[in-house]
Amino acid sequence: MPQRQRGAALILAVVLLGLLALTTLSRALSAPPGVAETLATERALARARDALVGYAALGNSEGSQANSPGALPCPDLDNDGAADFSCAGHIGRLPWRTLGLGRTTDGSGECLWYARSPTYSNNIPTSTRGTSPDRPALNPATPGEIVEVGSTGPSGRLLAAAVFAPGHAQGGQLRGAADAVSGCRGGSIGQFLEDVAVAGTDRPHTGGLNAVSLPPDAGFNDRVIALDTPRLFVTASTRVLAELRPQTVPDDGTRNADGTPVAEWWTRNQWCSRLCMQGSDARITLSDGRLIARTLAVLPDCALPCS
Repeated sequence: MPQRQRGAALILAVVLLGLLALTTLSRALSAPPGVAETLATERALARARDALVGYAALGNSEGSQANSPGALPCPDLDNDGAADFSCAGHIGRLPWRTLGLGRTTDGSGECLWYARSPTYSNNIPTSTRGTSPDRPALNPATPGEIVEVGSTGPSGRLLAAAVFAPGHAQGGQLRGAADAVSGCRGGSIGQFLEDVAVAGTDRPHTGGLNAVSLPPDAGFNDRVIALDTPRLFVTASTRVLAELRPQTVPDDGTRNADGTPVAEWWTRNQWCSRLCMQGSDARITLSDGRLIARTLAVLPDCALPCS
């Protein structure tokens, strides 16, 4: 290309980039008030939910293979950004350090909060799974315990977990200064999340067993993102199927002859009850009917043909 043409093309490119920048700025300036804050909140909530899904598939942020696939971390109960070791409650701040995230805030600058179903706790030892109703086998058939609620009442979905964005302080809420360790403001849960009645029934957020989505008003401005069991187990089931593979040569003791893992998480959580075979494909059925499949080189003895 002649030098003059190259120069003209460069000028045209600069002009187009300038017009694009002006258009983007114009849209941002003309956006209704609160849109940028709402978008920031939605991004933070989605990022937190995705991190929880990844944690549940791997066992923890370091990828522990001993934990139950699908198990979720305890909340941060002392505002240090990490999951509480004793797990004395099932709602608290999002444990962003444990999840491998940076400090995660909503559009108002407040740190996120998080609740997970008690039976999904990763503090339940894998060796005790399936021994009592409060320590059930953890697999795609395990129901959540958090009620999803809309403007007319429960949606019918029971969630494994929910993440909450508190938004700006409501009337009567008093929030403390930012913690030196976590950067999150201090205060009890009632200073951040609201309790509300829906269709004549109390649906408190502060108890951690409701996830309410309503249009914001003067008395309620919590934003919520749900983590239902199918979304959680899409990734966890993919990890489980990846664990079904032939023994190594020489045998390292991690696999049975039929390719199933020599691991408590496999037997205690009754994964074979969720597995069926279609030819050489292993399939796991999620609670919403979706199938997660993988072609295997060796077929588990325990798997029945898919119906």
